[in-house]
Amino acid sequence: MTDSDHPDLMDPAVQQCPYALYKALRATAPLYKMPSTGFRLVTNYALAREVIRAPDQYLSSVSPMALSDDGIPQEIIDIYETGGWLPLASCSTSDAPQHPRVRGFLEKLFTAERVRAVTPTIDAIAESLLDELAGQSEIEFVQRFAHPLPMMVIAALLGVPQADIAQFKIWSDAIVEPFSMMASPERRIECARLVVEMQTYFADMVADRQKNPGEDLISEAIAYRDAAGEPFTMQELMTIITIDLLASGNETTTAAIGSGMKLLIENPDVVADITTDAELIPNFAEEVLRLESPAQGMFRRCAAASTLAGETLQEGDLLNIRFGAANRDEAQFPNPDAIDLHRTKPGSHLAFGMGRHVCVGAALARQEIVSAFRAICRRYDRFELSAGEPKPRYQPSLFGRNLLSLPIKWS
Repeated sequence: MTDSDHPDLMDPAVQQCPYALYKALRATAPLYKMPSTGFRLVTNYALAREVIRAPDQYLSSVSPMALSDDGIPQEIIDIYETGGWLPLASCSTSDAPQHPRVRGFLEKLFTAERVRAVTPTIDAIAESLLDELAGQSEIEFVQRFAHPLPMMVIAALLGVPQADIAQFKIWSDAIVEPFSMMASPERRIECARLVVEMQTYFADMVADRQKNPGEDLISEAIAYRDAAGEPFTMQELMTIITIDLLASGNETTTAAIGSGMKLLIENPDVVADITTDAELIPNFAEEVLRLESPAQGMFRRCAAASTLAGETLQEGDLLNIRFGAANRDEAQFPNPDAIDLHRTKPGSHLAFGMGRHVCVGAALARQEIVSAFRAICRRYDRFELSAGEPKPRYQPSLFGRNLLSLPIKWS
């Protein structure tokens, strides 16, 4: 179904709060062909699940950067090829043979056992950030807490200096922003140069770890051999370290922690519940992920002609699974727009996907969110927006849901 009367999801103003659009589409056009782009939005839970559970029919190998009107300009390719390495598809946007080769490595890094082992480190980082903020009743929450926590965690796991965290944020943004499909051509070129700068930094680190391996993820990536006994190439290492580990390991978790604080400000009754009973914080984390899915949507490409929701799709047709819409589906979640700390299956949302492409870092992300709010709620129980500040805004993006800033008062 195509209906140009619906707001355009490529409009940054619509992206600020897309939930009314999602609700209208679920009711009238759950498989909606966007007039401005030609690809289809998958907006209800059942359809999203159907697509995700057919990974050979609906392939993941779609680069949002290549969907721009000009594709990937030669100037950007030249920047990578002359100064660094052209990034390969990430684990989440690739298919066989690359996907199982990389996922086979990444899955070993984020098992439940390994996340349990690193939990004391996560807790200590959260406490140290709050120690630095002690006595400050007003802060900018994203920059002072939501961003540094997951970045410091992944930096510790990679074995890189904490002193470089501020630079990692600049580099990580440069990786993620082109995937938003909202970046200007000039910004995309700037991002490419920044990513090459980042690759140079990590190439030096790889060279050092090859001589002096340590107990860190970079050393593990260098030592890894796939089922055929093959190591990762330098191009693969650069993609895994910069995209799969560093950027993917912090951007979405930062988004979730920021959204979680905004939801607490909007729901003081929930604050009372989780500060009284900390055992409810994991359920709160699941509701944050469901209500404000950090990855709002991901692409799939039809491998062959098929029928979906009664509509015929052709080989090559593109779908965008809107996790942010499916996770508020009235048919799946009673009272879907509200926080319910007692949902029967709190983790049944699709914020991390499912099946073959389920997020490999889901256990780590969940623990970071839980550790963050446990630490916060041990010290504070009143949260509000800072007076006189602009309304919180989100980074324009088709993919993510990241607050640009969140000035708050807490006590």
